Amino acid sequence: MTDSAADRKVDARSRPRHMKHRARHWLITIAVLVGLVIVVGAAGGWVASRALTAKSELEKAQTFVGTLKTQAAAMDFVGVGTTSAKLSAATSKAVDQTQDPVWRAAEIIPVVGVNLTAVRQMAEAVDVVAKDAVAPIAEVASGLSAASLKPVDGRIDLAPLVDLNAALIRASTALDSAAASVGKIELDGTIGQVHGAGTTLTAMLDSAATTVGDVSSMSSVVPDMLGASGPRNYILIFQNLAETTALGGTAAALTEVTVDAGKISIARQASSQTFLVDDSLPALAGDPKLAALYSPLIYTRLNLATSRPDFPTAAQITRAFWQRDVGGTVDGVISIDPAALAYMLGATGPVTMSTGDVLSKDNAVALLLNEIYFRYQGKDGADQTDAFFAEAAKTMFGAVTNSPAEPQEMLSAITQGVNEHRIMAWSAHPEEQKVIEGTTLAGILPTTNELSTTAGVFFRDTSTSKMDFYLKTGATLSTDVCTAATPTFTTTVNLHSTLTPEVGETLPAYVASGYWGADLFRTEVYVYGPPGTTYVSSGAAAGASLDTTTDDLGRPVAKFTVMLAPGQTSEVAVTFSGPEATYAPPELRTTPMLNPTTVAVDAPGCG
Repeated sequence: MTDSAADRKVDARSRPRHMKHRARHWLITIAVLVGLVIVVGAAGGWVASRALTAKSELEKAQTFVGTLKTQAAAMDFVGVGTTSAKLSAATSKAVDQTQDPVWRAAEIIPVVGVNLTAVRQMAEAVDVVAKDAVAPIAEVASGLSAASLKPVDGRIDLAPLVDLNAALIRASTALDSAAASVGKIELDGTIGQVHGAGTTLTAMLDSAATTVGDVSSMSSVVPDMLGASGPRNYILIFQNLAETTALGGTAAALTEVTVDAGKISIARQASSQTFLVDDSLPALAGDPKLAALYSPLIYTRLNLATSRPDFPTAAQITRAFWQRDVGGTVDGVISIDPAALAYMLGATGPVTMSTGDVLSKDNAVALLLNEIYFRYQGKDGADQTDAFFAEAAKTMFGAVTNSPAEPQEMLSAITQGVNEHRIMAWSAHPEEQKVIEGTTLAGILPTTNELSTTAGVFFRDTSTSKMDFYLKTGATLSTDVCTAATPTFTTTVNLHSTLTPEVGETLPAYVASGYWGADLFRTEVYVYGPPGTTYVSSGAAAGASLDTTTDDLGRPVAKFTVMLAPGQTSEVAVTFSGPEATYAPPELRTTPMLNPTTVAVDAPGCG
């Protein structure tokens, strides 16, 4: 036998032992795999069961969130506390299901694991929101009642506001943390349901974090604004809508309101006649460009302070007039018009003046802006109407600060006034004004097209009259901003006098035009394009003419003069163009008129 044959013989004898050894390894491997299949199958059922429970609890949580919104809007504070507890219980149970060792072990399984991990992380984030954002606010709210939020003898209890502010700060921090954690969840490779849930939750938490952050910022300055750290003095402007300006109406009557530790009271009152009229002595150094657009009188006539569609401008001019001619510190300026007062009368109910007049939501606008001028005529008419406005302001103030109305009714009325730009505010304290600037209350046009692409139409009576009680207006914005790379914006404005010659013959001199009586009145129309656009062209119907084109507030603006006789109608139109850029959906902002402007936006493709 050769060596090679011997080797082959040895090979043949040894092969079965090697194969048996390797076979044992394969058998062990197969046995392990079979065991894993059995275990995974059982665990899969276990995990699936827990996943269904987690899903059910999170769906309950979603329902509770909806209930909380409803209860908060209704000021059902006891209900808020109860529902918050249920919400926390549901999110806790959902998280418990995902903390099971088998669940965590299953997270390493390919394909399945990424879904389980995402669900666990989402449940944990929602639980953080329930416990650290909702619960603190609910705890404060559950100790309140609607009655506790009402002013008592003109005083607002600041303690709940301070407590709520602390809860909002905690909630804002929790929401920011939850939003950040959800934003880091790996959704690639997850099934549609999980991916969709993650995307939705991300958007919801981002929105909630922004909203609560904004509310927290506002609540942080409210106590000081209400005199928590010392007395505050505010000037309250009542705008006369019968004599239109861009922000609503002329600053006809003013009231100084003092606030000290929540106690609100009326101090001095004034009218536009109180203030010095001297064209050589402006109340503050003017902007030549603004003076050219709105005339230098904006700085020398207090009643024209509201001429520009920018409330900080009006507030600073008003503050300068008051401090120069009346004296004292002005911490802020608030503006309200009779239409907003009427909304508030809807909450308080009618109020009776010493004259016997009963102011109600149905008659306040007509009485204050038209009928009173027919009652008080002659050389003392202006003084008599000023006195009437002053008492009306004081009577309304007393009604609001001692109202038996439910807080949600008053809040709804005030919210409507703010949303219609009939109530505006400005603070002389920079940190407070910064917070106000982020709200509708600020009376500021958007400076970018990021959230809305806003054009504007604003009116100003220059007839020295109260004729706008008889003026109706309409405005239409037509744009291809949602379909064209370089969009155009065409704004068409129409004005119609409802005054008849017969009524014109009965008008008091204080209502009729100071220049033309009841035969003619003059209105300036300011059409603003969106930020970043440029003026292209304009047109004007009979009775209207283009005065100038320029820029203001970071926008192009075209100024027109429109002359109307009783019963006449006229129209102006302006086209602006925009560069290729990103634009939000279009909006059209207008002066909050006595007779609200009919507004339309024609924007194909914007949805």
